[in-house]
This record gives sequence, C-alpha cells and structure tokens, in this order.
Amino acid sequence: MPFFYGWVVLGVSFLALFATFGIRVSFGSYITSWEHEFGISRTVVTTISFLSFITLAIAQPLCGRLTDRFGARTVLTLSMLLIGVSLLLCTVANHLWQLTVLYGVILSLGLTGGSNITVAAVITRWFTSNRGLALGLTLSGMAVGQLAVVPLSLFLISHYGWRLTIGALGLGVLIIFAPLMFIFVRSSPEDIGLQPYGELSDAAQHESAPHSRIKEESGSILAILRQRLFWCIAIPYFICGFTDIGLINTHFIPLNEGKGIALGVIAFTFSLIAVFNIFGTIGTGHLADRWNRSRLLAMIYLIRGASFLLLLSADRPWLLVVFAIIYGATEMATIAPVSSLCSHLFRKNSIGVIFGLVSVSHQLGGAIGSLVPGIIYDATGSYTPVFLLSTVLLGASALILSRVPDVR
Repeated sequence: MPFFYGWVVLGVSFLALFATFGIRVSFGSYITSWEHEFGISRTVVTTISFLSFITLAIAQPLCGRLTDRFGARTVLTLSMLLIGVSLLLCTVANHLWQLTVLYGVILSLGLTGGSNITVAAVITRWFTSNRGLALGLTLSGMAVGQLAVVPLSLFLISHYGWRLTIGALGLGVLIIFAPLMFIFVRSSPEDIGLQPYGELSDAAQHESAPHSRIKEESGSILAILRQRLFWCIAIPYFICGFTDIGLINTHFIPLNEGKGIALGVIAFTFSLIAVFNIFGTIGTGHLADRWNRSRLLAMIYLIRGASFLLLLSADRPWLLVVFAIIYGATEMATIAPVSSLCSHLFRKNSIGVIFGLVSVSHQLGGAIGSLVPGIIYDATGSYTPVFLLSTVLLGASALILSRVPDVR
C-alpha cells in the first residue's frame, strides 16, 4: 500500500500548532518582567493579552475565508513569516505602546493564520475516515508546544531576560517553521492528484472537494449566525475560552507566584498540564469518531469545573500536580470534538468560515478571561471569585451542549 501524503501534512500541521500555540500561551511568562520594566499594573499588562485575543477573534473568520480561497500552504507560510518578524521587532520595543502594537496586534495576526482554524480546515480535507483521530493527533501539537515553549521561556527569561527570549523564538520561527510550511504543506489532496484518506465514493469525493463546496455550498455569515445550533456550540465555546486560554494560560503563573510557590514547581506543573493535554486531545479525537460528541463535550466541561474547585485549595505542590492532571486532560480536549461536530452539523457551509466563526467566540472568551481576572485581582487581591464564577459557567455550558443533537 503506497504511503499517503496526508500524514506528512498532518505532521507539518502538528509543528505549526507546536510553534503558534507555544508562543501564545507563553504570555504569562512575561507578565512579571513587563510589570517591573515598564512600571505598570497587572491590569495594564493583561490589556495587551486582551487586545491580542480581540485581534484573534476579529481575524479568525477572515483567516477561514483566506484558507478556503488561497489554501492552507499560503496562509501558514505567510503567518510564520509574520510571527517571526513581529517577535524580533518586540526585542527593540522601548515603550509600552510599541509592545502593545507588536505583540497585541501584529503577532496575533500571525498566530491567527497558524492557529487550529487553518489546520482543522486542511486536515478535514485530507481525511474522511478517522477524521476525529486525525484532528486529535494534529491538535496535540498545541499541547506539545505548551509543554516545550512555556518552560523554555521561563528558563530563558530568568537567566537572560525577556528580550533575548522573545528574539530567540522569533528567529527560530523564521529559520525553521516558515520553510517547513512552504515546502511540505499541500492544501488539499486534489492538489497532487490524490483523494482524501478513506474516500470510497464519487459522492463523498464531491463533498470533500474544497473548491466545489465553496462554490456551491458556502452560506453567508448572517445565515450561519441565525442558526440556533451555532449558538448552542458558540456560547459554551466562549466559556471554554474564558476558562482556558483566558484565565489559566494568562493567570496561572502569577496566581501561583502569589502563593509563594517556587518557579520551578510552577514550570513543572504547567508542563504537566501540557502532557495531559496530549492524552486529552488525542483521546477525545478518537472518542469523537465513536461517541456522541455533544455529551462528550458536556462531560469535559463538568470535569474542568471540578478541577477549578480543587485549584482554589491547592496551596501545596502535590495538590497542583493533581489539578494539572485533571485540568490538563480537559484543556484542549474540546477542540477535536467541536471541529468534528461542526463539520457534520454545518455541511452546507464553508469549513474554514464555520471554524473561524465558532473560534471567534472562543477568542472573545479568552479576551474577557485574560482581562477581567486581572481587574478583579487588582481590586480584591484574590482570584477566588473568578474561579467560582468559572465553575458555574462551565456547568451551564454542559447543560447547553447536552441538548445539541449529534447527527452522523
């Protein structure tokens, strides 16, 4: 049996998410350094993160449209170039507004193009059977990126400062990841005369062909927004973004620094979260091919809410370890089921646009989840109210998703 080139695309897409997500979740590593260097409060620092998430939210539907029109290869390559250049420019930022523009806007545009929106679109075109597993394997690159880049950033910042750290990351993206995207990514199997993995019939091939779908089945954004099922997925995904990329990825490091926990323990715990992200992402991708995806997502949100209650009392390293295991298994576990569920529920719409619109809610949730906890912390000196609110919202999300039909 000849080797299927889609596995190469899957591997390179994995590396794209490794780079982009690893860089994105490293934001918390810079908070303390920027507070000291620029003499600003935590609220002001998290405003940069808030702006970054808003940029991601605005750009993602456009990114989905560009992926449908020009292909993932072009979008991923240009995104890596933009990420590398913006990170290098951050090294010479001497004023807060410069850092805000470079990190909060320009870098975020590059991260959007290299995000799971682009990757999910290309993987769904390359794989018909075992699509959920293929998505899970690819999206685990986000977890591996978090596992590697965040501890590396903390180590480099503590020894060499934040400027050298961010410059090294930018140089690595330009030299390694941008060429990989250009050389190896192909936007669809039809580009090189292949069929999607597991394609058996002409009817299925017609459905999988991206260009015919765009021409014949693309619905308007307004038509998508008028569908009740869209909001039943988008609202819980907003809460998902609030609690993971917003609250945890931005505030987990300063939260535990405030408890007096050693930086090494924090770095280890963050890495442990990433390790269990890998299991959670691949595992739920596999389950998404076999289980009811709506109920699977509801269960994920309930488990995450329980982990937050544990974190409130986690004042010892071993409790942080337990939290990392439970939370890590859920943090990225929603992406594959959500992507797979959307591709089935919204067959008449462009895949890239659907993924982009659903992810807007996630990024907006992340924006609120990064800014509001900083404001509450400055006002009360505690993160407890935010985690209690998050637990309630996750329970509400599970209830909403339990009513979404999973039609195969």
